[in-house]
Amino acid sequence: LVGALKLREAAQRDDARAAALTAARQEALNLTSIDGTDIDSDLQRVLNGATGGFKADFEQRSKDLKTVLTENQVVADGKVLEAALVRSDLETATALVVVDSNVKNKAAPQGRSNTYRMQLDLEKHGSRWLTSTLQFVG
Repeated sequence: LVGALKLREAAQRDDARAAALTAARQEALNLTSIDGTDIDSDLQRVLNGATGGFKADFEQRSKDLKTVLTENQVVADGKVLEAALVRSDLETATALVVVDSNVKNKAAPQGRSNTYRMQLDLEKHGSRWLTSTLQFVG
């Protein structure tokens, strides 16, 4: 019985880690894949994966961000290169994600590649993992 409980707990931890990492990868991708022609749904996708301070901050900045992205005709296509959890439990996690994003705009119509390194803190809300803090690192 004790062995079965330990196996179940290990499976729960593995499932939580996998779900948190998937959510972190998706939020990083959502943030770095933007099309100025459909900016409202792109911004909403980021907000749908956000909570707490990150959500409040992103909501506050969305109007200005929308204006800048639209005026500059920004199209960004992100691709996650690496992602890993550096800490996790059943309710919270911290992930590091590296994303390459090809960004085209009025100033760079041919596009240029940017590499972003992000640290995301995630919280479990119901069955979903949401980003509560996101910062660009090193």
